[in-house]
Amino acid sequence: MSRNRRLAAGLLVLGLLAAPPLAAAAGNAGMPAPATPTQVTALVAGSDKIQTVPQKLQPGLVLAGSDIAPAYFPGTADGCPVLSRCAFGAIRSHRTMVLFGDSHALMWLPALARVAKAADVRLLLAWMPSCPAADVAVWDASTRSVNVECSSFRSATLEAIDKLGPALVLIADRTSDVPGSGNRPIPDTLWERGEALTIESLLRPRTRVAVIGDITAFTDSPIACVAAHPRDVQACSVPNPNPKTHQHVAAELEAANEEGVPYINPQPWLCTSVCSPIVGNLVVYFDSEHVTATYAEFLTEVWADAIDTLLAH
Repeated sequence: MSRNRRLAAGLLVLGLLAAPPLAAAAGNAGMPAPATPTQVTALVAGSDKIQTVPQKLQPGLVLAGSDIAPAYFPGTADGCPVLSRCAFGAIRSHRTMVLFGDSHALMWLPALARVAKAADVRLLLAWMPSCPAADVAVWDASTRSVNVECSSFRSATLEAIDKLGPALVLIADRTSDVPGSGNRPIPDTLWERGEALTIESLLRPRTRVAVIGDITAFTDSPIACVAAHPRDVQACSVPNPNPKTHQHVAAELEAANEEGVPYINPQPWLCTSVCSPIVGNLVVYFDSEHVTATYAEFLTEVWADAIDTLLAH
């Protein structure tokens, strides 16, 4: 079983206890209201000065590790292998956008589901654990071989999207230390080409494609670190980018530029020159490489600005 699949399965029960469904969460006074872009900019700018854990931390450190998208959307926990299985937003709308990738697509769902509903667009999620949308071979540690299930999922999803003809497709992948063939690191050049191939497969006259950039990965669990250093939060920060992890951020950006598609960079919504585990009074990450559902939802208005612009074209 892959790392992401174990994570989703292992934390789902805790997540269901820790967070209400999205519809209920939207009206829960205990949930932070989505911030304006100006507010996000100000909070992130001051995040590297946070030294002591805020008293009203959201979610609390005990619950932060289970503050994941499947806590809001249980049906997404093990993946969405069929394009029509996971539908959100204005589900009866004749206009559709697709969120396609791995767990780094799933983690933005608490924000993008809201954005889709407000824009009167149906959002379809297609994701598989540890399976990037980028056309690259990835290693399956459980079988000690190339993950053929991932390749099949990617091909089937591309075919389904082609038949559907959505207005917009958003690609989002984890790029930190992803093992390729032979359990070896994937070269940047190979990732760039794989990203470009997927973009080329999706582009159609009536379908726009955009790449959601990856977020900076931490070396260790930021939650565990903050729990151990409640009066020295910045001891748990990492440089942006983090030199201790290899990510294909530049390769994704280059592929997007080559194919002439928009690149959505979420880094300014989380980090300055460093990435703090806490922004304002919010826990940003539930593990070393995924944002909490609370923080994703907090960024709804920022995401709305980016997506509305894409849908307007």
